[in-house]
Amino acid sequence: MNSVFVNRLVGTVIVLVAAIVFIPNILDGEKVQLKEGFKTIPDRPEFKKFDLQAPPSDAEIDAALPAKSTQVEDIVAQDHLLTEEQTPSSDDLIQQPLTADEQTNVSVSVVKPEASFERPAESNLSDFAYVIQLGSFSDRGNVDNLLAKLKGAGFTAFTRPVETPSGTLTKVYVGPELEKEILEAQLSKLKALTKLNGKVTVFEIAK
Repeated sequence: MNSVFVNRLVGTVIVLVAAIVFIPNILDGEKVQLKEGFKTIPDRPEFKKFDLQAPPSDAEIDAALPAKSTQVEDIVAQDHLLTEEQTPSSDDLIQQPLTADEQTNVSVSVVKPEASFERPAESNLSDFAYVIQLGSFSDRGNVDNLLAKLKGAGFTAFTRPVETPSGTLTKVYVGPELEKEILEAQLSKLKALTKLNGKVTVFEIAK
């Protein structure tokens, strides 16, 4: 081989080697290194502590609630006492039939409802006086029988209607008197007569 051909061959080999080494870098351009981004995890926050109490029981709830009005319960109890007192025994129910003369003499008495107490024209009562409240009743028949018993024993008694969520009730009073001690002295006698626990209270006299 002549020297010219050898030189060309060597030059071609050098060019090929240079192309193999440098052309990929030239074509790829600047290499970009990708870094994985990691978020910084914050420290665990501190939570406030709360004292969780167990829910209150039904008994505790009932104890915390204000006392309910016992007016309706007292009414039922008082009516029951009057009903028991007026219920005839089995011996009383067994009676001989009335004769013709006795049947003609039987009369029916109608008890008129009592009005609320009002000041008499010549009364010396002030705007306020004392009365004994025997109770409130839902049964008008019990009220009429109680009034008849009180008046038969010499007591001054009157009634006053009162509206409640369960309906109209009737309060029975004994009095009025200017001196509280007079009525307090009658409580034991009224208890023996009616089986009711009366209480002395202030009463406003109707003008």
